[in-house]
Amino acid sequence: MSRLEVRLRRAGLSARELTRHAASLRAALARLDAGTGGEFLRVIHERRYLREISRCVASAPPGLTDVVQLGIGGSSLGAHALCRALLPPRRQGLRWHFPDNIDPESFGPLLERLDPRRTLVHVVSKSGGTLETLAQLHALLARWAGRSDLGKRFVVTTGDSGPLRDFAEEYAAPLLSAPADVAGRFSVFTASGLFVPALCGVPVGRVLAGAREMLVRCREDRALGPAGRLATLHHEHDRRGRSIHVELIYGDALLPLGEWFRQIWAESLGKGGRGPTPIVARGTTDQHSQIQLYVDGPDDKLYTLLRVGRSRSQVRVARGAQPSHIRGRSLGEIFRAQEQGTLQALRQRGRPLVELCLERVSASGIGELLLLQQLQTALAGELYGVNPFDQPGVEAGKRAAARILRASRRR
Repeated sequence: MSRLEVRLRRAGLSARELTRHAASLRAALARLDAGTGGEFLRVIHERRYLREISRCVASAPPGLTDVVQLGIGGSSLGAHALCRALLPPRRQGLRWHFPDNIDPESFGPLLERLDPRRTLVHVVSKSGGTLETLAQLHALLARWAGRSDLGKRFVVTTGDSGPLRDFAEEYAAPLLSAPADVAGRFSVFTASGLFVPALCGVPVGRVLAGAREMLVRCREDRALGPAGRLATLHHEHDRRGRSIHVELIYGDALLPLGEWFRQIWAESLGKGGRGPTPIVARGTTDQHSQIQLYVDGPDDKLYTLLRVGRSRSQVRVARGAQPSHIRGRSLGEIFRAQEQGTLQALRQRGRPLVELCLERVSASGIGELLLLQQLQTALAGELYGVNPFDQPGVEAGKRAAARILRASRRR
């Protein structure tokens, strides 16, 4: 039974329009199944990867208080999203850190707080040569210089060759597989996305089970279920002048999921002078900033509202509170009222709106959502006429940064 409900009644397209590309999308899925591009779908069935992760979790050093994932973009966002969604702050256990940047103003203080005797570091780069990841790693090594047990403090996820592989072999650090044909931003169901969550207590087997359920749900429908319809919906609205795709997220624990989707959607589809622009908005905070634009500004956006039916925490307002209609109410009730108010305001202005509804936050439900948005993105590549698995613009920026650093070194 699906834990994720996808509502498209007010999305601005008829049922017929939503299935107009069914044949070409099924052909695209067949090509994914037959080629290397579909490896991100196959990994959810590969038990060997989960066994490898489980063995590494079991062999982690005792007495850990902190775990850090060094990686950028797809090598960090998926794992962070899983931890934030499924390990709420009140949980006791390992403190997890996803710096996902090399800004010294944030990375430096993190290094100062970490105790190398009680910290495990997961370093992730499929190529093994990602500049920011290597910079993070060597900044940490400089901080921990002279320790004799460094190999026990690292786990490395990388490909078959490269500087990171060399580091792991030099220090005899455990190695986890980075499947060669899974792009980094599609790697949430590999060790890149699952090791740290598993170490911290996320039931990653249930996450994968939810992903498999969603894939079956999509395959069994001639229009490829919600993935095919959402790919069509976003592409069609883009054609009609709504190239800005806003994800309104009502649930702070789900915000990193929006950041994860923003990367996969933008990096996969923004090519050849076209592509959608994804925006993440936080409910209720952005009702006091962006919603004015969305309700009363130009009709150039498609909206997706991600919400949860039941909160995991209960907080009540005092019975003497003002105004009177919030007296004794739970914050969850007020939160949901604000969410419904935003829905109504957008509907009244005729804004196209998708609703993604989780009755509650669960490992299987989050697995469904992640797989849905991965497959939606891959299928949208067919409609946009682009390869969703490369990133030529990113590579150009990397090469430019390397040239700048080499030139400044010579001066």
